[in-house]
Amino acid sequence: MAVRVLGDTDVKNLITMRESVEVMTEAFGRHAAGHLSAPARLASPLEWGQLIFTTGAYSDETGGRIGFRVYDSAHFGSGMRDELVAVFDSDNGALLGLVAGSGLGPLRTGAIGGVAINALAREDAVTLALVGTGKQARTQLQAACEVRSFETIRAHSRNASRCEAFCREMSMTTGVEIQPATSAKDAVAEADVVICSTISDTPVLETDWISPGTHVQNVGPKFQDSCELPRELFESADVLVTDAPAQLADYGDRFLVAGTPHIDRIVSLGNVISGDAPGRTDPQQITLFCSMGLAGTEVALADRLLVLDANAAG
Repeated sequence: MAVRVLGDTDVKNLITMRESVEVMTEAFGRHAAGHLSAPARLASPLEWGQLIFTTGAYSDETGGRIGFRVYDSAHFGSGMRDELVAVFDSDNGALLGLVAGSGLGPLRTGAIGGVAINALAREDAVTLALVGTGKQARTQLQAACEVRSFETIRAHSRNASRCEAFCREMSMTTGVEIQPATSAKDAVAEADVVICSTISDTPVLETDWISPGTHVQNVGPKFQDSCELPRELFESADVLVTDAPAQLADYGDRFLVAGTPHIDRIVSLGNVISGDAPGRTDPQQITLFCSMGLAGTEVALADRLLVLDANAAG
């Protein structure tokens, strides 16, 4: 049979960030209700690379889906690197389609960030700071602007010219003038929401730069030997949340606050959304979201894309 294959152009043209956030919100609702299976990712080391698989399955009133995402982690920083997501019908095993390229991953991670900001940031948040201006920062920013009305946005990265280009491009995309900051400290000063999406092995900001009431998103490294945020921020944050508890457990001793009492304070984003776990309960609290990538969410997003493509084809 012919298998539908979608690429980056299809991802860009078929779905908006707003709808992507809606798809992720539905996925987290399923996760909290026990209708989405999200195990830790699997690694397959090979002589010339390492394939990483994330698998997931879910069901709802319309049926069920099961699938996987695969990519080569040995070339994580390559501009040529692609991912593949396969979606199967869990009722009969039919392969419904494939989504290939580099577009779906950042879209899904950004949309998850939007879900987290909507659940954890103050309703009156108007100032956003971005540390890191790569591909992930773009979709994180777009999703953030879908769930809050920011009046001031500042961005910083270690490459000043790249940061300025990011600010020009994303000001056009979001309709809000984005100001380049000369330092991370200047970017996050008195910000209501801070998004860190770097590949830094060492902290890019300091705990005392974060004001009471701020929501912080940790998209980049979060390990004992490689972390973009200081351990002290995890320890002092009032609320700690992750999207993928199984992945957190799989990290074990490698996770930044493993072996400390703070590891037991981390709750599931799905449970915060469902009301089964506390999120922000006071406007002065500092909330911190560790983005790990809930398995199955890429399958849900790919499935929505395949449905939209089929509808567009008539």
